[in-house]
Amino acid sequence: MSLNRDKRSIAAAGSLHPTMTYFVRKACNTNWKLEPHRISFYALVFVLEGSADYTIDGIPYRVREGDLVFIKPGSERGASTTGMTCVAIDFVLEEGQDIDLPVVSSRTDFENFQWLFQELGFEWLQQKEGYRLKCQSIFGLILHKLLYERQCSAANAHVEAMKRYIVEHYNEKLTVTQIANAVMLNPVYCGALFKRLEGRSISEFLNLVRVNQAASLLESGEYNVGEAAERTGFKDIYYFSNTFKRLMGMPPNAYKNKPAAGRRLL
Repeated sequence: MSLNRDKRSIAAAGSLHPTMTYFVRKACNTNWKLEPHRISFYALVFVLEGSADYTIDGIPYRVREGDLVFIKPGSERGASTTGMTCVAIDFVLEEGQDIDLPVVSSRTDFENFQWLFQELGFEWLQQKEGYRLKCQSIFGLILHKLLYERQCSAANAHVEAMKRYIVEHYNEKLTVTQIANAVMLNPVYCGALFKRLEGRSISEFLNLVRVNQAASLLESGEYNVGEAAERTGFKDIYYFSNTFKRLMGMPPNAYKNKPAAGRRLL
């Protein structure tokens, strides 16, 4: 099964509720060693520098800088190193929940995790009142990056900038040229890049953002359909209604009058 398919199955299974039980950022010297033993938790190891030799369920792995090690509960692990700097996080999930990642994967985006590691270490080592709640929140961001966010590249950075610009200006009259200028790309290349990496066009993403916001306005009970359309950048009420129905599974009037339990089909 591909990693992308694993991610989709995780998302479809419902919300995850991880509880972090251990965190450390450390430099391991030649004396560091994990004797083979079976673990009862999920273990994540981000190899920041150096290398190490792991044995997981009898299979040897040589891990190096930029590698992520993922070990599931019930696995037997052992490890040694001649020098490694790493971040290690242990966590558990509620009964019936599971995560599937490769045992070892190479990543190019550890720099995007560094500020999270720093914040997590800052809170974990102080252990001020309420630190566990804050640590859980930071760990949630780390896990979200691993499971649901693509690894960062120059192309992805442009697409993320486009998406942020759209989210910040969705209620304005937006064109591909305007968005391309905002991220300093050629409009034709801009549209093609977005489609290739996101699997949908810029206009489709813009409609999704607008409809999600319109749904929130309708849920509040403060706006009628026309007002929700206007406030989210739709100038044609018929186009708004058709787009809303296509994305939400029901017309905006029906959505507005639907009990809360029947809303949010996306």
